[in-house]
Amino acid sequence: MREFSWGLFVALAVSAIFIAIGAPVGPIAVFGFVIAIVLAYRYPYVCLYASIALMSFLGLTISIPTGTLAIGERAFGGSIDIGVGEALFLAVLTAWALKILFLWVRRRDRNWRPTLPLARSYAAFILAHLASGFSPYQPDPVIIAKYAMRPVLFCYLAYVALPVNLLRSRRRLVAALGVVAAVGTFAALNGVVSLFFVDASSQFLRRAHPLAIFGVAALGENHNLLAELLVVTVLTTLALALLAKTDRMRRLLYGSAILQFAIGLLTFSRTGWITFALEAAFLAAVEYRSAIRRNASLILAAIIVLLPLGAVMTQIGLSNVAQSSNSTRFALIEIATEVWQGSPWVGGGAGTFTDRLGSAQVFLIEYGAPLDAHGFIWKLMAETGVFGMAAFALVLFEFTWVMVRGIRRIADPVARRAVLLLATSAGGAVAYQMFNTDYWTGKMWLPFGLALAALNVFLPDARRGRDLPL
Repeated sequence: MREFSWGLFVALAVSAIFIAIGAPVGPIAVFGFVIAIVLAYRYPYVCLYASIALMSFLGLTISIPTGTLAIGERAFGGSIDIGVGEALFLAVLTAWALKILFLWVRRRDRNWRPTLPLARSYAAFILAHLASGFSPYQPDPVIIAKYAMRPVLFCYLAYVALPVNLLRSRRRLVAALGVVAAVGTFAALNGVVSLFFVDASSQFLRRAHPLAIFGVAALGENHNLLAELLVVTVLTTLALALLAKTDRMRRLLYGSAILQFAIGLLTFSRTGWITFALEAAFLAAVEYRSAIRRNASLILAAIIVLLPLGAVMTQIGLSNVAQSSNSTRFALIEIATEVWQGSPWVGGGAGTFTDRLGSAQVFLIEYGAPLDAHGFIWKLMAETGVFGMAAFALVLFEFTWVMVRGIRRIADPVARRAVLLLATSAGGAVAYQMFNTDYWTGKMWLPFGLALAALNVFLPDARRGRDLPL
């Protein structure tokens, strides 16, 4: 341990010297990534929790120039841009792969035998992206292969497989959920402060939106990104409250969930309101029918209190800003449909929609800079065609099938309800991305991994019981 600490100190010192003398960014980034891998190998859980915490701060990014490499210019546009949370997830993923190699493959330690949930359906999803390389639009095969690996394969390994394999005890699971709840609470408090400032996208209304932190828009720049986070963290916080050991902690978590929900509503994000409504309707139908009947008067009072907010939401929906947003979305849908009609089975090529949109002069003149498809379905339809949409539907079907079968087998009603809340948060993340553009981030895929990890922890015959040895 002492040797490791001194080695880390020397590595950090050398990195500081390189930066001070103005060394190229590329080698420094590589050296820093090696340090991150060493840390993740030695402290995998700490680094995993840090990765989860940073995952939502998409504004914190690292740009690594590829230099004069032709492949770098062709595949990455001359610069590899990656979020800090993604980079740390990649380091933990690499450390996990090394532990599998050394401890399972070489030493036959069954504790490190990997589990790959949703492997078959997600493999079909990756193949659908690779198959788009045969599109009559003749996309660049390097772009197709790169996109199939990152972000498609990376999202599965980092946000789905990694949590399932490392969060195999109740203690580790609760710690990870606690990180998500803390991020949600921080985001909600950030939204509270923002109510004292007018959102630039809505001059006539004070709405909750992310504020820059030390001059960096870490949580994003508009209200939709705040709502996108809260529709997941509210249910995660409620699940954590069910698993809390003390009444005091449970009350604090319930209070935090209420705060997050309130700020989510005060973003006046149409997608956020739709997603909250879908989550509430689902939970009411499958789990909380008796509780709703018992508290019907209280729920009715809450609805009456929210009516003024509903009136404001209607006013926003009829405003010029909302109508302009609708016009842009319809234009994007029209272009995505035209691309799909040109290649209905395999689409126009994975990762090509934005570049293709950039060549549409009519869109550029009318709406400005090219945007990604606002909605995962339109994105898949344009880029991967029927095969991609069918493969994604298969992923959702397998996830639902696994969760439904597993939840029914959990004997503890409290644990069962907590897992159901986490599964619902995953559904909420998908629902939100039907209207947004963060579908290849941890915001959408990490809830899948946490729900599957929770299911494995609480199943009666699950492979768990103690934390993995370090």
